[in-house]
Amino acid sequence: MTTEPPVDDIKTLWRNQKTEGTAVTLENVHERAAKFQKRVGNRNLREYIIMSFLVLVFGWYMWIFPGWMMKTGSALSIAAVLFVAWQLYRRHPAQSVPDGSGMGLVEFHRRQLVRQRDLLKSALIWYIAPFIPGVVLITLGRWFQFHAPWRSLAWDHKVIILIAVIMALGFGIIWLVNVLAATKLQRKIDELDKLRED
Repeated sequence: MTTEPPVDDIKTLWRNQKTEGTAVTLENVHERAAKFQKRVGNRNLREYIIMSFLVLVFGWYMWIFPGWMMKTGSALSIAAVLFVAWQLYRRHPAQSVPDGSGMGLVEFHRRQLVRQRDLLKSALIWYIAPFIPGVVLITLGRWFQFHAPWRSLAWDHKVIILIAVIMALGFGIIWLVNVLAATKLQRKIDELDKLRED
């Protein structure tokens, strides 16, 4: 039979428990800033690789698919990929963490967190919206100009609707992931603000 620990022991355990990560201090801001910039650099590299692949895919679509709608939609999608790559490069490249410590480093790290948070919060405008015209035109081209010969027209239309719903859900998930990531960054900004107040 076990007995419940006294209330004071519970409070002590609560205060002394290990939390996820460590508290933000002036001493570890440089390490956090360096890790953050490395993550940004890795994220950007991943995005550029994916975008290169998308340019190839949509270029191939322009070549093989019939009908002006699908060809124009593919060209618009390539333009969207290039626009997003430019926005990513312009709005938030990874930056070198300045040497030293103290409040100057805290200000640098905070500015970078704010820029990244704002980038993620506005992803609907600069990251998702540019793809919508091309995707819509490709979908309309599939509906009106290109019927898959191995399926009946009715069945093919059901497949197109299903793919359109999946793409809309995909855009929604991307938007939600960015909003959640922006919220997480806001918590880190709040931690830094507390450090600045101390």
